[in-house]
Amino acid sequence: MNKNKKIAIIGAGISGLTIANKLKDIAQVTIFEKSKGIGGRMSNRRHENYSFDHGAQFFTAKTAEFKDFCQNKVIEVWKARFAEIDGSKIKRKWSFNESHPHFVGVPQMNSMCKLMAEGLNIKRGVKIDKIEFYNKKWQLTDENSQIFQDFDYLIISAPLEQTKELVKNYTDIIENMNLREMLPCFSLMIGLNKDFDFGFDAALVKNSIISWISSNRSKPKREGGFTLLVNSSNIWAQNNIDIHKSEVSKQLTLQLQKIINFKDSDIVHQNIHLWRYANAKFINGPLSLFEKNINLGICGDWLMSGRVEHAFLSAYDLEKKFDLKKVSTNLTS
Repeated sequence: MNKNKKIAIIGAGISGLTIANKLKDIAQVTIFEKSKGIGGRMSNRRHENYSFDHGAQFFTAKTAEFKDFCQNKVIEVWKARFAEIDGSKIKRKWSFNESHPHFVGVPQMNSMCKLMAEGLNIKRGVKIDKIEFYNKKWQLTDENSQIFQDFDYLIISAPLEQTKELVKNYTDIIENMNLREMLPCFSLMIGLNKDFDFGFDAALVKNSIISWISSNRSKPKREGGFTLLVNSSNIWAQNNIDIHKSEVSKQLTLQLQKIINFKDSDIVHQNIHLWRYANAKFINGPLSLFEKNINLGICGDWLMSGRVEHAFLSAYDLEKKFDLKKVSTNLTS
């Protein structure tokens, strides 16, 4: 097939990589990713012997399409011992199991994104600041004023606020975005000097500034030192988004020590990351957006909620709106 048309995709997270793989056989696809790495909130961070999945902690699969996607060599079931905690007290425990599997990428969360990225043309470390459509072509300009032009289609799979800024001059499509909102979250990463058994591998926390605790090494095929990943609640992050990260780390650690028993002297490594666009408030509406008059598509988990499956399904939905048979005919005509 003669791939004589060009498609630009902004964002190399699950949505961007999914739609790129759907379209790569009918067009020249170029992905622009502002970070050096790929995967968005499927990220992993390392420090010496310590490894942290500091974005998405796991994902489930409810639809047939995503269940099929989860059957690949870099995804396994996490059989964690799970706890529900109210404030600082454990209320109940059970274990994740095969009947309702909780999946993770192996040997780290972004391994699935690396597999999806194989063979794709990805320009990393390129932050697109401006988009323009004229003469039936898209032109993209990055933060260094470098221009990328002559794209026939543009797909944006960036977080909500970044997408809204890019499309602010295209009122027809932005109207569908104004009712949606993304909430922030702090992720605290702690490396400890020895192994601990707190009675659970992962915990959902309520009525606290903390919403989640997990031991990264309890996930399959993880190696290295003992680590904890702690997520703040979205509301607490939103109310404290401007305070210094050292104070965020201090407050989350103090609260964590009320739940599980370890000392400051046990901490070998500690870091904090702000996910400014972590979770989306769920709202009914289209799973993806496509403005055929300007050949502009938009997808992302924020169109549904902040789940990994929703990132995939939004791209899956956008593929249908592209009408691949029609597009394929247009691209080869």
